[in-house]
Amino acid sequence: METIDQPQPARSSARVGALYAYAGALAYASLSPFFGWTWPEEIRLFQWPKYWTSFDFVANVVAYLPLGLLSVAALRVRDPKSMARVLGLSVAGGAAFSIAMELIQACLPSRVVSPLDVIANTSGTLLGASLIAVPLTRSWLRAVASWRLRHFAHQAETDWGLLLIALWLFAQLNPAIPFFEAGSIVSLVGTTDTDAVAPHPYDLSFLLPQVIGIALNVGGFALFVSLLLHPRKRVTVNVAAIVLLGFLSKIAMASLLFKAPQLAAWLTPATVIGLACGLAAVPLFSRIVYRWRALVATLLVFGGVFITKLTGVYGPFEETMKLFSWPYGHLATFTNLTAWVNEVWPFAAFVFLAVVFIKREWAFDTNAASKQTPERAQT
Repeated sequence: METIDQPQPARSSARVGALYAYAGALAYASLSPFFGWTWPEEIRLFQWPKYWTSFDFVANVVAYLPLGLLSVAALRVRDPKSMARVLGLSVAGGAAFSIAMELIQACLPSRVVSPLDVIANTSGTLLGASLIAVPLTRSWLRAVASWRLRHFAHQAETDWGLLLIALWLFAQLNPAIPFFEAGSIVSLVGTTDTDAVAPHPYDLSFLLPQVIGIALNVGGFALFVSLLLHPRKRVTVNVAAIVLLGFLSKIAMASLLFKAPQLAAWLTPATVIGLACGLAAVPLFSRIVYRWRALVATLLVFGGVFITKLTGVYGPFEETMKLFSWPYGHLATFTNLTAWVNEVWPFAAFVFLAVVFIKREWAFDTNAASKQTPERAQT
């Protein structure tokens, strides 16, 4: 099998990509639901709000904490002298981003502009950026970097793949999204007496297409992960560990957010059978040469998305929200954001796999040309 263990570049553009991705998520959370735009009569950015809750303040601090961490990671602290400059740029960037979001929110009647949000957001950015200066945090980050080099391939694109895995895990935090399929579980459980009767889960005409779509999605995801692993690591074990992590994340969030009768509504017979079939095929497909494995993964992802989109049913958003039991705010934003990431992820993975396939072809051509003698190269 082809060796893909190559030195890691000094600077990974995936760090900047992670920063942009997280900033985009914050922008989505700040400006959702994106309708009702109007020119504001006045901007109350410097007027203290009449009502506020400690939960909202803490939530804003926690939400912007990763922004500070990612900003410092993207700017890179090269030596102790650059620490203050990097921290200052990170906090200033977080504050500017927060103010921009608040000013844009003034154009949305459903959003409330508040200087307290700017304070909380800037505090979160400062806290996240300052963690880099803590020796314990830097030691932990070095341990994470060492773990990454031991378990994953030393290629520049590997970090982009790991970013996509992180986004996939984030999407699994929404228990209303079925596991490895499209749609929402509202179509399976129903929430009102007027809902149409859900098909029987063992009806072959309903079960078979779902099993095929889920199996293709699982197989494509497994091969996607295998392209990122270190050549000496076992594919099946690591793929199963990542899938299990997503599975446990969904169970944990379901127990936290769902009403009791719906805790395992997304765990259907089609999900169990499709998941088993997809994982069973991993040892076979993982034997394929690296570049062609990327092509097979691309085809599986495309086929899985195509079939699950045809068979998936999207229930109304209002009905989906009735499944949750969460007394605090931001639930609608979280549900929309995770659903959006889940919908976009297969297409992002498709692009990543296509780039890997084309890049490896270019590498093969370059290697072949470098092995030619000058006389043969001229003929």
